[in-house]
Amino acid sequence: MAKDNNHIFLTETESAEGGFNFKIDASDLLLDLKVLIKEYYIATFSDEGKSLVISFNNGQKFKINLEEIK
Repeated sequence: MAKDNNHIFLTETESAEGGFNFKIDASDLLLDLKVLIKEYYIATFSDEGKSLVISFNNGQKFKINLEEIK
């Protein structure tokens, strides 16, 4: 388990073992994705509400939009 400001990072296994039952929202999921992506790529990350913009040194940019489907 890791902690970043007010966000706690738990794996599915850790949350099940700890008896945690919580609802994740799009911004929480984007933050988790940002942490994971930083492990593999050197890039600049910008949060834009429910979107995450990833900018690489070679000029490429990607935008990840997340929306919960109900």
